Amino acid sequence: MKQTKWQDKVMTCVAIGFIYSMLPQILLNYQLKVVGISWQTIIITSIGCYVIAYCMFTLKLYFSSIANTMTATLWTVILIQKIIY
Repeated sequence: MKQTKWQDKVMTCVAIGFIYSMLPQILLNYQLKVVGISWQTIIITSIGCYVIAYCMFTLKLYFSSIANTMTATLWTVILIQKIIY
């Protein structure tokens, strides 16, 4: 049985915290039909999170990779909201 690296657990917990903190923003954007975050911030953060997720995957930190992919996807949701609203 392969042991999970402690770094994978820590980075996964941090990414889950990011996911939790983004949900109210997405709901607020939906309610107000306005996204107050700049295009530059949304695009750079979304792409950066996908890159980090890929790097985690190549390091065999699979839980971190999944959690960071979810974070990046939520940033992509905010990008879609910005386009629509």
